[in-house]
Amino acid sequence: MTSLEWLLLLVPTAIYLFYRWSVATFDYFEKRGVPFVKPVPLLGGMWNFFSGKMHMVDAGSLGYEMFPDSRFSGFFAFRKPGYLIHDPELVKQITIKDFDHFADHTNVVPIEADPVLGRALFFTEGTRWKHGRSGLSPAFTGRKMRNMFALLSNYMEGAMGRLVDDARRDGGLELEMRDLFQKLGNDVTTSLSFGVEIDSVHNPNNEFMRRGKELIATDGIQGLKFLLLTVLPKSFFRTLRIRIIPKEATDFYVDVISKTIKQREEHNIVRPDFIHLLVQGRKNELKMEQADDQLKSAGFSTVEEHLQSSTENSQYSDLDITAAAASFFFGGLETTTTVICFALYEMSQNPNVKQKLQAEIDQVKEQLSTTDSKLSYEVLQNMKYLDMVVSETLRRWAPLGLTNRACTKPYTIEDNNGTKVSIQVGDLIQIPIQSIHRDHRFYPDPYKFDPERFSEENKANINRSAFLPFGSGPRNCIGSRLALMQTKCFLYYTLANFELELCPKTDVPIKLNKRSVSLDTLSGFWFRMVPRGEVTK
Repeated sequence: MTSLEWLLLLVPTAIYLFYRWSVATFDYFEKRGVPFVKPVPLLGGMWNFFSGKMHMVDAGSLGYEMFPDSRFSGFFAFRKPGYLIHDPELVKQITIKDFDHFADHTNVVPIEADPVLGRALFFTEGTRWKHGRSGLSPAFTGRKMRNMFALLSNYMEGAMGRLVDDARRDGGLELEMRDLFQKLGNDVTTSLSFGVEIDSVHNPNNEFMRRGKELIATDGIQGLKFLLLTVLPKSFFRTLRIRIIPKEATDFYVDVISKTIKQREEHNIVRPDFIHLLVQGRKNELKMEQADDQLKSAGFSTVEEHLQSSTENSQYSDLDITAAAASFFFGGLETTTTVICFALYEMSQNPNVKQKLQAEIDQVKEQLSTTDSKLSYEVLQNMKYLDMVVSETLRRWAPLGLTNRACTKPYTIEDNNGTKVSIQVGDLIQIPIQSIHRDHRFYPDPYKFDPERFSEENKANINRSAFLPFGSGPRNCIGSRLALMQTKCFLYYTLANFELELCPKTDVPIKLNKRSVSLDTLSGFWFRMVPRGEVTK
């Protein structure tokens, strides 16, 4: 045979063999009698996302809508089969009661590949995660948040004062809210996590803002890497030494942390931020206190801590402290910004909600003015309608629409029709938070933005197993109190100082960016900001 004839023979054969390999796992659920979303060769259930037909969360949750009578369904993340859990009670069983069978996330980053992200709680596993979680829990209690609140409040008072001056000078400001609150959030998180004060609104090209964008990027190549963490073995990233966060960004933060710690220790500087708390943890001085129980609740969305806190024998290196601070930055900034933007959008479409919240804020503002006081952590937590608005935003627009677990011990689940399946070590579990939050069985008229669901009279009717904005069980979000505190504080100061009006750039209804891994819009959240009066205290 000639070379051309061999080529004509080998190419189709290679294509056929590749095709057979790409679909070799696709009979997995059929053999087990599990309903599943029909996969596409090689891409599995990811085709709808990569083709731009659906947002990643919708594509990953498709079985929830297709098989409403099932407690779970099957899906394929590329070639890898996984189980989508539909039933909130089964979610509770998996994430809390039988947590030891599902103790890890699937998104594990090897330290050898990414020394900072590999040390961040969300991306660790096993004993490293357990030790890190129990050690860091005392840093996120209500009392610690209260101690930090003065830093947050003082920054927001100053930032809003500068924006009011800008708006009065320019006759109002037309701004994209995600960009604005990413800048404000970057500054606050930089202050709380790294002890550095900056103004990214007026100096957007500062290095902390640039490095922060690199740290939290979930689009492009970095977004693809995060996606692949779910389906590729950690050995793939370890062997190829594939970093998620650019080395220049991690080196920058390690240098900042090391210099800050050295300066504080040399000059005996104490500042109630995360660096101080984590250095306390390194010295085994970070403890739970009685006041922590008194400030335990941060609102309806507060998550429960399931592990006993312990900082004994905590050997935090500067790199460990950097990783912890960076993970707060990564998790908190995106969550806070998303909730604030969607809350403002929903209020623009529901004037009655905006009026009620505005009235509560104005009442608090008046009371503080009368007593010549500043906004405190306790006052913020006592704002009932603000908590209702934030809770409903977290329900309607959950920042993390999907979360996952990896099976760590063999486990059996049973469907409503009696079908039992055995889940093996390493198998993927996904929990469709967004779908559960938008299910009419748990929330009547689920697409209506209605904070009254969370009123004192109505919140007892909510199935807490079906409200999962910060996850569930021991692996829930450790920073939920911080995220709630920042979100409420940002909303308070924004609405206390500005009237927000729709402008021609505002998309109504909102159009989601289906190619984004995170929850984002195509055209942004544009508003015109008009000062309401004097800067609030």
